[in-house]
Order: sequence, then structure tokens, then C-alpha cells
Amino acid sequence: MPRVSRRADVRSTAARLFREHGYSSATMDLIADTVGLNKGTLYHYYSSKSAILYELLSDQLDTTITLLGKVPDEGTPTERFRELVRLEVAQAAGASDELVVFFQELPWVERNLPAEQASDVLRRVEKYRNFSQKLLKEGIAAGEFRPVNVSVVHYSIVGVLAYIPNWFRPRSGRGKNAVVEELTEFVLAGILKPQD
Repeated sequence: MPRVSRRADVRSTAARLFREHGYSSATMDLIADTVGLNKGTLYHYYSSKSAILYELLSDQLDTTITLLGKVPDEGTPTERFRELVRLEVAQAAGASDELVVFFQELPWVERNLPAEQASDVLRRVEKYRNFSQKLLKEGIAAGEFRPVNVSVVHYSIVGVLAYIPNWFRPRSGRGKNAVVEELTEFVLAGILKPQD
């Protein structure tokens, strides 16, 4: 009978430990001990701690880039930006350790990952940032959004998204759909040009 892979256990355990202790402090020894493997077996699944981190960050970016593809090409800037924010909030409200680790460790990606992997992560982050800011600029040009600083608004929205997994629990009595709609409208209210 083939041996059952523990790779998913290693990954989820590492994500939890990175969240709780920070990437630098969560050693491979700690991951191995927590998941119940010897260190040699752990290296069978991941060649290094940075390999785990890269996979976690990369998968979050893949999910985000997929979301960008779901934003309609047609429609007003307001409609399109509302859909982008709605998709992002829904994703963040369904995530936990891995998304927290993404936002927690992204500022140090160039220190913690090999140069090629760090560049790949940052290139995809830039793709997302450009998409978001382009939509904001289109909304301003169309007269639908106030003349906001698109960089400030973009990073403010990222801040909202980054914190959702820290407080939102579906069992808290607030349904996910209600939170998605409320936060989406909250974000849009901050940028929409008041109607005369």
C-alpha cells in the first residue's frame, strides 16, 4: 500500500506557524515537530523553508490574478471596480492562515526568498497593483470617482483586505455575503463622486 503524502499537513502547519511566530522564527525543526515528522522526512516534501513560503505566496497571487480575469471588460468603471472589490473581499473572507501570511511576509520577500522567486512574486504583485490603479484612473477620468490619489486608495483597500482574515469568522453571526456587500459598498463610498 502506497504511503500517504503529508505534504498538505506540512503546508497548513507551516502556514499556521508562520502566522503565529513569523517566518524568521518558525524553523523547520518547529514545523517538523508540530506536524509529527522527523526533519529528514520534512525535507522530502519541501527542500527548504523558503520553498514553503514561496508556494504559499505564489498560490495567493495565482488566486488574485484569477480574480482579475473575472472582472468584466465591459461596463462602467464603477461597475467594474465594484466587482473587483467584491471578488477580493469574498476571497479574503474565506481565507485564513495563508492569506495572513501573504500580507505579513510580503514586505520581506526579497530577504526571505531567492532572488528569482522574489522577483516573480513582486512582478505579479505589480500586475495586480497596475490593474487596480488603472480602474481607479478610469473612474476618475469618467467623472464617476472623486479625484483621489490612486496609490493611497489602492493601498488602503489592500489594508482592508489584509485584515479581514484576522477578524471575520462566519460563525460570528454575520454571514459572509453580508460582509462582502457591506465592505464593498464601504470602499466604493470612499471614492464615488457625490451625485448633484
